[in-house]
Amino acid sequence: MNKNNYVKSMDELKISEDFNERTAQKMKAALTKQPEKKYPSLKKFALSAASVAVIIAAGTAAVNLTGGILNGNHSDGYTTESTVNTENAKTQGITVPLVEIPKSENSGIKSRMLPLFVYKGHVYIQSATTFETTDGMTLNKDDVVSLRGDYIGKTKGSLNEWSSQKDYATEFASTIGEGDVYTVKGYDSNHRLMVYYEYQDGGFGCELYDSFGGMTLKRGADYFNLLNLKGNVESYNWESYNSWNNGMNEVTEVNSADALNAFLDSLYSSVPIGENIDMLTENTDYDSQKFVDIKTKDHLVTSLRLFKGGYVYDSQIGFFKVDDKAFNAFWDTMPVTAPADETTATTDAAVETSLSLSPSKASLPADTKTLTFTIKNTGKADVFFGADYSLEQLKGTNWEAVPATADLAFIDIAYSVAPGSTQEFNVDLSQLKPSLTAGSYRLVKTINGQTFYSEFELTK
Repeated sequence: MNKNNYVKSMDELKISEDFNERTAQKMKAALTKQPEKKYPSLKKFALSAASVAVIIAAGTAAVNLTGGILNGNHSDGYTTESTVNTENAKTQGITVPLVEIPKSENSGIKSRMLPLFVYKGHVYIQSATTFETTDGMTLNKDDVVSLRGDYIGKTKGSLNEWSSQKDYATEFASTIGEGDVYTVKGYDSNHRLMVYYEYQDGGFGCELYDSFGGMTLKRGADYFNLLNLKGNVESYNWESYNSWNNGMNEVTEVNSADALNAFLDSLYSSVPIGENIDMLTENTDYDSQKFVDIKTKDHLVTSLRLFKGGYVYDSQIGFFKVDDKAFNAFWDTMPVTAPADETTATTDAAVETSLSLSPSKASLPADTKTLTFTIKNTGKADVFFGADYSLEQLKGTNWEAVPATADLAFIDIAYSVAPGSTQEFNVDLSQLKPSLTAGSYRLVKTINGQTFYSEFELTK
């Protein structure tokens, strides 16, 4: 695959607030064989246990995110900018990419999946904007209800990785199960809706969903007006690249100030550029990037990623080129101290020794349907992992990838393990075609940006 054509989704998604960004990180990591890094705010994006999501990968048909189902002939997923060409963007603008839906017979594609639903021919994808929480997970019901507008229908859990174009043309077809859909007060319903859940135990859940694909943006205001930022900011948090990259979670909260307001004004007049995977993954000096969570008065959080040089990355759209004066003034309000080399080395070593992955049983019959592994966190910070995994089989003295796992699609969801606790990770072997035979195997799993191996035996 051309490195400038990659799977664009909506990890840190963070993402997920950071879905695009995390997907780019995964693709780049695959090309360079470097460990993937996690995005701290991933823990904001809890999904219901029944959630599944549509495959985002190379395919032969596209869902128009703003106007129904399109038939196309797309051979390599999203086509993105190969260079940051500000002059072209000024005159031509950019078009937010469409979601690619592969045919089910496209075997061999390692796919990502995305929470979405269909309404009036528009496809709404889980938003990068989240509700403010007190602990990174728990929603305030009053905040949610105050933003909940008119009821417009209920989603159907009718879509999965085998769904056809016809399935996507159904009103309220979704990958997220059943949930009540509402408008969001203060936001354009053509671009933002919410899905609200009431649970039998008295609990509730709520997620925002956006529809931006297919839009042409010629200036930042075309997008940021829809996020309702100007005149609505209460405060912001920021984190340095070094903290983010090493999972240190050193977040500083700042009240709204003149520099922030001038920066927001510059966002509205900025030049949309689109995606650029090299900028995402190659600016890795300790002070090359800053991560900013903007909290608005309606208790929503919009996450932006700033790159030295006047670039702002939004996980749903891509890069914007911002006025240097306003950008630099805002950047300078977030001073970063150069880390000592030995401190970084110590931190990395501490993380490595604070995690373990082990099977519940080291030996199981070959007809076993489910494997259970335990992730143990003995460190002092939360660790994060996704639903993805792979399996390898020992053949002679070499570990070889199990071909059946190459075709699996995984929901884009983040799980966390608190300090001093454990979390089970289950592998459904019934999904593998062909089934596993007796032999020695190991699970390959990324946790907190590190790769772990856990061996087990299947017996006759």
